[in-house]
Amino acid sequence: MLEMRNVSYEVDNQRIIKGIDLKVSEGDTIAIVGPSGSGKSTLFRLMNHLISPTDGTITFEGKRYEDIQPEQLRRSISYLLQESDLFDKTIGENLAFPSVIRGETFDKSRASSLLDAVGLGHYEFDKRVEHLSGGERQRITIARQLMYKPKVLLLDEATSALDTANRDKIERLIFDLADEGVAMLWITHSNDQSIRHFKRRIQIVDGQIDKEESLR
Repeated sequence: MLEMRNVSYEVDNQRIIKGIDLKVSEGDTIAIVGPSGSGKSTLFRLMNHLISPTDGTITFEGKRYEDIQPEQLRRSISYLLQESDLFDKTIGENLAFPSVIRGETFDKSRASSLLDAVGLGHYEFDKRVEHLSGGERQRITIARQLMYKPKVLLLDEATSALDTANRDKIERLIFDLADEGVAMLWITHSNDQSIRHFKRRIQIVDGQIDKEESLR
């Protein structure tokens, strides 16, 4: 579904990503591990077409990235950043945003289901997000990202601000999507998390795939 062939990325004469080959298939669950500064987040930015490789090619469903409109691509390949990026408005306005940019009707039923799934079903849509804790904001960000089911989901330390109970809720929600065919790549610094649920684990060191292993 998504394939990187000999992909490199260089900025200011520094090669951050070096000759990566990677295939991602439907329903794949891949843990991405490695030391800080090894290029993991840059790899995701390449996959999400936020930046373009300086060498190599990336294809999605057989089409080169250059031949796909970036916004169209990002509706299929969803990138969930580590930090909450909510608007300082209400929960409802944040959850409605994906439908607004698509010109579609806000699915309040799905929004309510997602709020329940992330453990925030007790809040009304008119609750202002400025009054939420950091962990609650992160869970609202996750719910907003999943208002539309992507084909590929990229997660960068998505549960880092959560306690164990809420982390487990988010993992169940996301791995249920993998069971429905969504491919998922998850950057994590938790060794325990990197071997739980995942089919594959890829270690990135100095911008290269240092090790790849099958976990099941």
